[in-house]
Amino acid sequence: MAQKAIVIFGGNLIKDERGKWRTTTFSEGDKYGALGDRLRVLAGADLYRDDSESIIIAVGGRGQLEEFPDSPTIAETIKKELIALGVNGESILTETESGNTFQQLRNMRSMLEKANFQHVTVISNRYHLPRIEAMIEKDPELKQMLDKHLIELKSAEDILIEHDPQWKDEVDKAYAGPEMRERIAKEFEGVRQLKKGTYLLR
Repeated sequence: MAQKAIVIFGGNLIKDERGKWRTTTFSEGDKYGALGDRLRVLAGADLYRDDSESIIIAVGGRGQLEEFPDSPTIAETIKKELIALGVNGESILTETESGNTFQQLRNMRSMLEKANFQHVTVISNRYHLPRIEAMIEKDPELKQMLDKHLIELKSAEDILIEHDPQWKDEVDKAYAGPEMRERIAKEFEGVRQLKKGTYLLR
């Protein structure tokens, strides 16, 4: 098994005008605000190009898409998009059962326990990472991995800007918009509830 893993957390999908399901841009989202989870896919592809010996793990079931019978899982869609970006399909594992962030973390942990990765980079959007970290704090095994720097949380936005500084203007513009401010406010409330112990983890 490869020594390094790149874990891409799933967000949501939309169906475009051609009837194709895909990840979302900053101008698209769900009931909680803007998403921009396409950036996670692009960032994962960038890290893979830096080290093509890495294994990518895409996590995410159907989540909010369960009401749509024709919807694929988020992880399967991420895999297709990664392959379109030049990632070797044999280097991509998928986890397709999780329906939310906590389940993604739990199932990611199970997959990591079966492997022997020396370093794991977890990719999600900048707004999402504080809640992921707060959830990790509730899981002794994941917290130990984070404390020992075996797990590294990295924002898709930062990865893209590191690889191409032109991304900065688009990211700054998106984060200044009302849809992203709505998303960030909800994420911060989730973090507050996690620290207070009132967040429903299931």
